[in-house]
Amino acid sequence: MEVRLSLSLPRDHSTVPLTRRVLDAALAVFAVTKDCRDDIGLAVGEACANAVQHATSGADYEVTVTIQEDRCIIDVVDDGVGPDSATPPDAPPDAESGRGLRIIHALADMVELRRGQPGKMALRIVKLLTVVPPVRA
Repeated sequence: MEVRLSLSLPRDHSTVPLTRRVLDAALAVFAVTKDCRDDIGLAVGEACANAVQHATSGADYEVTVTIQEDRCIIDVVDDGVGPDSATPPDAPPDAESGRGLRIIHALADMVELRRGQPGKMALRIVKLLTVVPPVRA
């Protein structure tokens, strides 16, 4: 089974926790473990925060989540130019900013940053899912 959620969100910081909660609730329905949901929530939160903060124009950004049997695929698209590559920049551990991509890379199984349609930046995050084992009677 495959489930797809699509959100069109205003570039406002309040949308970051909203997106995390919606995704967490959807993953809980699929019996994804709390640890795995937390990793995905932190990664999507960083991606959304980057879209809100760094997009150069446009009032909205898009988040599309595809939940498959064994993985969660998250696409965050905004009207920005983004960094030159998906390789995280070097930022000191105590830096106020610049650690988002590094955090996403640490939590995800695959990260891809690509330029989409003209003027669009797309970040894809793939996380393999761990599920709560079924209870045996």
